[in-house]
Amino acid sequence: MSLIFYKSIGRLTIFISFLLLGCASHKKVNRLAAQIECEKTFYFSYDDRSDFVGFDYYGDHSGKSDFPDFKRTFRRSIEELDVDTEMDLSYVDSKMFPSSESIYAEVRIEEIRWKFGFSGMKMEVDLSYDLGGEKIFLTGKNKVKVAGTKEGNLFKALKHGHFMFISSFCDQ
Repeated sequence: MSLIFYKSIGRLTIFISFLLLGCASHKKVNRLAAQIECEKTFYFSYDDRSDFVGFDYYGDHSGKSDFPDFKRTFRRSIEELDVDTEMDLSYVDSKMFPSSESIYAEVRIEEIRWKFGFSGMKMEVDLSYDLGGEKIFLTGKNKVKVAGTKEGNLFKALKHGHFMFISSFCDQ
């Protein structure tokens, strides 16, 4: 009985270690986001055409997770990044006109790639930030070592993309 107990504890320890390692790219974004200093206010709206984008899978994978609500996931990524940066980031439902102190971007998810490999997976989300005439294209990424859901990886990749967007306007 004790041998089975020790094997179970060993497996649990390995599983927890993989989970902690798998969050490395998201933890890095959180750490860097906390260092951004910016006086600008950012407003983000969701381009509804994003709802028609599917997931492109590369490599062998198993398991299925529910298809996420893109708009809700997008909004959560803005709200969490707002807390992490202690800046003024807001999700808005309608278009706005930017001012000298604010930046408004309508964000569209262009493509989602989920790449599976031997030692983990990476989700890449191509985003376009429309600033009212000027467009900025970025790819948000999230790496995971063990397992993940569509919604969880999409959330973290969107957050990474938004972080890169605001970083281009602010000092770190």
